Amino acid sequence: MMHPELQETIDLHQAIVAEAGNALVGYDTEKALANVVLLSEIPTTYDKDQKRQVNAGNLLLRGVPGVGKTFFGVILAAISNATFARLQGRADLQPTEIVGFQMINPATGELTTEFGPLASAEIILLDEINRIPLKSQSAFLEGLQDRTVTVGKATYELKPFSFAIATMNPVELGQGTFPLSEAAADRFAIMINVPYLPPAEEEKLVSFDFKRVRLKPLVPKERIIELRAVISREVFLHEALAKYIRRLVGATRPFNAETEWLHRSPSELVEKTVDLGASPRATIVWGRLVKVWALLLHQRAEVYPEDIQDLARYVLSHRVWLGPHAASHGVSVDMVIEDLIDRVPVP
Repeated sequence: MMHPELQETIDLHQAIVAEAGNALVGYDTEKALANVVLLSEIPTTYDKDQKRQVNAGNLLLRGVPGVGKTFFGVILAAISNATFARLQGRADLQPTEIVGFQMINPATGELTTEFGPLASAEIILLDEINRIPLKSQSAFLEGLQDRTVTVGKATYELKPFSFAIATMNPVELGQGTFPLSEAAADRFAIMINVPYLPPAEEEKLVSFDFKRVRLKPLVPKERIIELRAVISREVFLHEALAKYIRRLVGATRPFNAETEWLHRSPSELVEKTVDLGASPRATIVWGRLVKVWALLLHQRAEVYPEDIQDLARYVLSHRVWLGPHAASHGVSVDMVIEDLIDRVPVP
């Protein structure tokens, strides 16, 4: 018998995907993955209030221009009735434009704080994050990890419900990009590659009436916070499968005396081509996401090994960094992840 609040979550997921179809043609798998992140309760930093509202289920979307990446933020904000802000990445974007600034009010002589979109919006979309300079990336990433922003000398907490989406174009497409660092990419729960639509789906865009797009609020944002906690508590992840996740993450790391990782991966591809494997944050994130994946995609209150395997490329693809020689040998990150899945024994 399914727990009633878990059934409520499944129904909500299906309603969101259906409603999102009114604004974004196709991409059902990608929409489902966005919901998985939205509904995952992922710890970020110490929560002194113990309200279990710490959530770093941030989403990284990678794809060429024009495939509808920005709509993901618009849709999630509309269905949760959350405030939404979009920031366009550009080479001269300053940290103050993201977090805010302090200024003296000429009428009173007092120092006032003007908050930027990261502090004032509940769902923020940073478009083309790899086009903004590193100091501005850092300002954005502080909010993702610590759920705080620093304006002047004061630090402020983000709102209880906050969700960040960043988009990036493939780096090799143009000049003026600042590739995300390993630490920056690691802040995002998953990365989704948003491809071109299949021809039959793209054909629908020819006559799609964007003027008539209306999205209904489906769930209060406060309820999303509550449902995250229910999923964490009620969906079962066996201890053996938790160890399986840990082994998979560990297998992404090559033997490296400098980092004191003195284990050899079961994958020769990892040992020969990977410079840096996944961090412990991948282990934390994977264990939370897989519960939501099993519930939303398969309507189960228990995680199976295949759930872990299905999520592998979304959790690992932006956390496994290949050496420069990998491309010359025709090795891709997806090939490395597939090899790991094949070689790490399933419990």
